[in-house]
Amino acid sequence: MAPYLACESLVEVAEEDGVGKGTPRARAWRGRCNAVGSMWGTVRGLLLDRRSLLSIIVVCCVGLIFLATTRDILDAGPWYAQKMWHYPVEFPRCSMDVCFNFSRCDHGKELLVYTYNDPAPDDIPTYFNILPGSKWHTDDPEKACLFFYFSDTVANEAAWTKPDPKNLPHWNGGQNHVFVTFQDRWAETNPPARSIGMASILSTELHYTTYRPNFDIAIPLPRLNSNVKGLSELKPFERKYFLTFKGTRYLSREGNFRSSPAFRGMHNGKDVVIVTTCNHETNNKLLRWQPWRGTGCEEDQFLFQRNDYTDLMNSTFGLAPAGRSPASYRMLEVLSAGAIPVLIADNYVKPFDTLIQWQRCLVQFPTNEIHRIVPTLRAMSKREVELRQRYCQQIFHGALRDDNTLLSTVMGAFKERFMGMLPNFPLMEGDQNPFIS
Repeated sequence: MAPYLACESLVEVAEEDGVGKGTPRARAWRGRCNAVGSMWGTVRGLLLDRRSLLSIIVVCCVGLIFLATTRDILDAGPWYAQKMWHYPVEFPRCSMDVCFNFSRCDHGKELLVYTYNDPAPDDIPTYFNILPGSKWHTDDPEKACLFFYFSDTVANEAAWTKPDPKNLPHWNGGQNHVFVTFQDRWAETNPPARSIGMASILSTELHYTTYRPNFDIAIPLPRLNSNVKGLSELKPFERKYFLTFKGTRYLSREGNFRSSPAFRGMHNGKDVVIVTTCNHETNNKLLRWQPWRGTGCEEDQFLFQRNDYTDLMNSTFGLAPAGRSPASYRMLEVLSAGAIPVLIADNYVKPFDTLIQWQRCLVQFPTNEIHRIVPTLRAMSKREVELRQRYCQQIFHGALRDDNTLLSTVMGAFKERFMGMLPNFPLMEGDQNPFIS
């Protein structure tokens, strides 16, 4: 059964690289393994009879042809079907003018939100925990303009079949409904993409190839580390480092570019410090049966332990590379330290992209252009770096500073979708909105 057991390992990889046992890739490998197991049993029986050598050759040839022709099963679907940066493949096409009931919002003096459930489990950081006690919340669905469903629940993450949105009591085809999720992948906690009807998405993982502009809203991951103090007022070239990063090195799936020579090679141990650790649940499982993937992990761990996170935040630029999703916790952390974020991500819709002019603040590179990062940053003029830092500080304090500010920005992004049609909900509060000037 050795070939079959080896093939079973490939099934585990397919399930690990996908989102569960039901993915097309995992199902295809499962079919392959069943075929290999059946073929191996046949071969063992034939080996007992030396006169069946010709039969063995025939069976092996047929098996090889079968395995070769099943490649199209793994590659089934459009070219982007297996691209995590194009995930989920398709939401229903919608826009505010055809999928939103404005009349529900006419009577209130504030944009009121009805929530079906708690914002998130305790182990998932979120700034929506303060929504129930805010001026934007209502317990009366008749007064609500928007209906929020928070998908990141333990039950949703454990379920093979996600809850059907049509069972929500005020569903109405999804009009004025919003699915809120911080998960790395849509399928981990959310219903099938095609089942959401006229609902919109509020998510940390939105991609330009599936994003519905002025209907879906990209939001940031919250900060995991918020103890960086005394750095925001330092000017760019007064800082200890030029470019830094401290985080996880992924050995497979999306985010594995962090293991590439281009990424790790940016580290010079002086003004550019890029330190990573392989100590991660997904990596540890993978290394049990593919230890060769851990090349350099011990060296990386030594550097990782020698460098202090707070010390590294004293940098002109801070990397915010994609991990298991394009979003990174480091983005807000870098901004909070007064540094300029350097994103490494593909096809990523940045948070509040209709409100914030991100091109004036951060710098972004595709995952296949990492080799350009250090030369490009060093070539920037002092004046450009100073202007970028100034705008970064402006948008951080005006839109991203803390939970209250973040929630206010979320509601501002919803108000902006109305294009001024609802004068009760003005986008501008006061003389100036600081993060869009």
